[in-house]
Order: sequence, then structure tokens, then C-alpha cells
Amino acid sequence: MNPVCSRCNQIVYPTEKVNCLDKCWHKRCFSCEVCKMTLNMKNYKGFEKRPYCNAHYPKTQFTCVADTPENLRLKQQSKMQSQVNLEAMTHD
Repeated sequence: MNPVCSRCNQIVYPTEKVNCLDKCWHKRCFSCEVCKMTLNMKNYKGFEKRPYCNAHYPKTQFTCVADTPENLRLKQQSKMQSQVNLEAMTHD
């Protein structure tokens, strides 16, 4: 039994099959989610099991910085350095 294409839901025969992102695709259907440019195994970027070209690959959004021991140490060191600089400025 041949698999079904993840884009067009038609049967994919072995000669036209691309296995990528845990799915099967026709070679012509393996394209960018945004601009529909045909992709291959060398130029695609996967995000949430969907293919994208380099230009349309979703940019990750950063949230808050975790309070890891190293970050807390750096924060404290920066705070202490700021106080030293402030004291030096007020004594001049």
C-alpha cells in the first residue's frame, strides 16, 4: 500500500516520493508553506513538521531569561559594578 501525500492527499508512488519531516510527499508537493517554492532535501528548513524555504522560515520569539545560577551571579556582579561606578562618580 502506497502512502498519501501530506500536501495533496493523493497516493505517492515510490518514484515520486520524498520522505521528510516524518511524512511522505510528492516531489512537486514538497514546497514552502508560504511561497510554495519547490524544495529538496538540501534547501528546506522544517518547523513544526512543515517545510519552509530559508526566507520564510519562522523566526523564533524569545521570551524571558531564566534565573539560572549563572544569570543570577552575572546580575549581582553587574549590580555591584554599577554601585562601585556610582560611588566613584559621587566622590569626584
